[in-house]
Amino acid sequence: MKHIRKTRKIPDTFQNLEKWEVNRRSFLRSALVAGAATQITWFTSCSAKLEEANDFLTAEQSTILKSILMIIFPDDGNGPSADDLNTFGYILWVLSDNYQKPEDRDYIIEGLDWANETAQEIYFEKYVELDSEKKEALVEKFTELNWGKNWMSIMITLVLESALLDPIYGGNKDEQGWKWLEHVSGLPR
Repeated sequence: MKHIRKTRKIPDTFQNLEKWEVNRRSFLRSALVAGAATQITWFTSCSAKLEEANDFLTAEQSTILKSILMIIFPDDGNGPSADDLNTFGYILWVLSDNYQKPEDRDYIIEGLDWANETAQEIYFEKYVELDSEKKEALVEKFTELNWGKNWMSIMITLVLESALLDPIYGGNKDEQGWKWLEHVSGLPR
């Protein structure tokens, strides 16, 4: 019995080299655009998260929070301030975190309202209308009140987190907290 061999035509990769080069360029261009598009999605989701976090706070609450943070971690020359660390931005990130318990998020926000109510009870003015001395005295007074002890503890924890965590979480801007403490982060982060 005689076997008949069928010959297959083997494609010649280099038969049309110019066409192959054009296809390779098109492929690489498409891959580059696709890769960039995946990163754009990630960046826009992060910025959208911060914008959503602003929906949690009113302008007055934001002003109160920024003021209290600067009293806790002031710009006094002994290291980075809450502003330098972007602690406010970090707290916005915490508020927008989907894994954050709603009651924990609400407690942070309610504390800002309690701060304003306490200012009105003691000084008969809104917190934002107080001078800096009264604001500092009021923040010190918070630690004597039942709600204030726990709430200030959370605020101090958030300030310290903003100084120590990786900058990808919104705080520790330009790694200032790490530089201040002479911390060298491990890689990979």
